[in-house]
Amino acid sequence: MKKFRPGLSFGDFVQKGGKVWKFRTEGERDYRRGWVVWLGTMLAMGLLLVRAFDLQVLQGGKLKVLADENRIKQIRLVAPRGKILNRNGMELIRNEATAHVVGYLGEIKEDEVGLIKTAGEKYVAGGLIGRSGIEVQYEETLRGVDGGKLVEVDNGGNTVRELGQKEPEPGKDIKLTIDAGLQDVAYGAVSGKKAGVIVSNPMTGEILALVSSPSFDPNKIADYLTDKNLPLFNRVIGGVYPPGSTFKMITIAAALESDKVKPDFTFVDTGSIAVGSFKYTNWLFTKRGGVEGQVGFARALTRSTDTFFYKIGEMTGSENIVEWSKKMGLGERTGIDLPGEVPGTVPDPAGQTWYLGNTYHLAIGQGDLLTTPLQINLMTNVVASGGRKCVTHLNKMFNVQC
Repeated sequence: MKKFRPGLSFGDFVQKGGKVWKFRTEGERDYRRGWVVWLGTMLAMGLLLVRAFDLQVLQGGKLKVLADENRIKQIRLVAPRGKILNRNGMELIRNEATAHVVGYLGEIKEDEVGLIKTAGEKYVAGGLIGRSGIEVQYEETLRGVDGGKLVEVDNGGNTVRELGQKEPEPGKDIKLTIDAGLQDVAYGAVSGKKAGVIVSNPMTGEILALVSSPSFDPNKIADYLTDKNLPLFNRVIGGVYPPGSTFKMITIAAALESDKVKPDFTFVDTGSIAVGSFKYTNWLFTKRGGVEGQVGFARALTRSTDTFFYKIGEMTGSENIVEWSKKMGLGERTGIDLPGEVPGTVPDPAGQTWYLGNTYHLAIGQGDLLTTPLQINLMTNVVASGGRKCVTHLNKMFNVQC
């Protein structure tokens, strides 16, 4: 009987006397099967060696980094946000009275990080960012720079030791021109109404109070997102309306400065002016059937006599009125340091079919003329200051241009 050679054949065999003996002759098929098993074993061992080389040598550095990442944690230290102060250096209370000035903060969503202009290490999902008002206008100043620290942790995530720390840099405070007492008074005057209030110093452009109503609680933004009264909308800088009789100051300025109408001009109000089949009436005649009689500039402005302004508007010409509208700051953004300001609309007589009736409407602040409350405030400031056109602003450190 032939002695069995392990791994080389699979013939039948028996164990006898502590030895394994073949009891049948090995065939060619048995040898082939043995070689297949041997080659398979060698191949498996080779693959294991290649994999070990890959893990130990080729990917060793990468795997070490991954291990360190699991062992070493970076903790973000959020920088304290700067405070928003009133003109006396006291922090402004965040409530409905100040909401459209201060604004509110919102959480940064994952899909927003790459869209933020100053995105990078400074912004991460879940952090806070200014969404409106001064909070967004001066985001970079108020935010500061986050810090961080490195700690080593065990398998349970518990801190083993601190490896290093960089302290956060707090954001800077911003001192506003707002008078807190006047702001509360202004809010109380329009609370519950759809209105806007702005009070400013005509000589400097400093805004002492700015209120848009209805307002909102900056801490409960979600409650207002679908409110049909639009409490999040800032009517002072974003709402456009016909200025009405407030515009008559510009009509007077255009008439006198263009020398189209003399300062001693008078007009007899009979209640209306007829233009073909149309009648353009004075408010007094429309409401009470009354007339003003003979009026000059002072009385016409005091009484807001529409017919007087129709007449001097016709004498002055729509082009001159439009020119002076723009000189007073209408039809363009004022440059206030708040986001969301719109330019309004000053009609262009040259760009459309224009009738005398259009001039009449323009002269009393109606028709296609649309302005923001802020623009009317600026216009009034120019008159009150004797011609100074100062950019209205909220930041005490604003670079004032007059």
